[in-house]
Amino acid sequence: MAFRSSLLVLFLLSLIAFPLLSNGEISEGLAKKIKSINARGAHYGLVVSGEAELNVFLAVGVFQPVDISGRRFHVGMFRGSRTILVMSGSGSVNAAQTTQLLLTHFRVKGVIHYGRAASANPKYLRVGDVAIPSQFAHTAVWYWQKFRRDEGSFDHQIANLTFSDFNVDKNVLNFLQSVYLQPETVYSKPEEGDSIFWFNADDNLYATAEKIEDVELDRCLFKSLICLPKQPKIKRIERASSADIYLNNEAYRNFLHKELNVGSIDTETAAIAMVCESDKKAFLAMRSITNYAGGPSF
Repeated sequence: MAFRSSLLVLFLLSLIAFPLLSNGEISEGLAKKIKSINARGAHYGLVVSGEAELNVFLAVGVFQPVDISGRRFHVGMFRGSRTILVMSGSGSVNAAQTTQLLLTHFRVKGVIHYGRAASANPKYLRVGDVAIPSQFAHTAVWYWQKFRRDEGSFDHQIANLTFSDFNVDKNVLNFLQSVYLQPETVYSKPEEGDSIFWFNADDNLYATAEKIEDVELDRCLFKSLICLPKQPKIKRIERASSADIYLNNEAYRNFLHKELNVGSIDTETAAIAMVCESDKKAFLAMRSITNYAGGPSF
């Protein structure tokens, strides 16, 4: 009887599960729409982090919405180029999911990402500046060491954060011990992964970005009396870091800058760069500096 009951449960589950699986497929109408869009040629993918950035681009472009898996892709023209604009939302999971949907369904020749960031180097990057990094790292892949014990199977060469270095009493050990930053595993071929810590911006896009470094940015908010103390600038920088951490701590900010020479810190860029690396797509990121990650501006 127990065996027959189990078979009955499995049969009922199959009746429930299979219709649900079919609902995950895109409709025939949506598939035709995507096919028509791709027939026009390759587009630039423009991935923005939040609603404020999205609305800026929607105000100056001509787009038609296409909804896929909870994401709205705005397809049209922006400054004379075929463009697909999409908002990822915050965090690396949202960013990676959105970018993969973009690259899976549409013909995309390159991805440009725009969002906000904190400055890890306030002496060079100030609030209002726009940072264009050459390299990106995901700085939340850690090997967390056991107290008074180490294991040799993890990467110890990138950077490590030893918590006792930040004790009030420097001679006392800290039970949190140390964390060692680890590389990501990127799959460009099935089951053949490569360990990568630094993801690179596309050389051509990064070189092209030099042409906009002299663009004069607004110093005052909507021509009001609310103004930045210095003229903001667009600056190409060497490195940036991302993690699902809203960083509001001066000591950790300084650790990232000292150990990795990162200039900006955010929560999405490295995830988007990783997806583009896996799909062999050109990538460039632009990040507007809005804060100093908990530290002073000097």
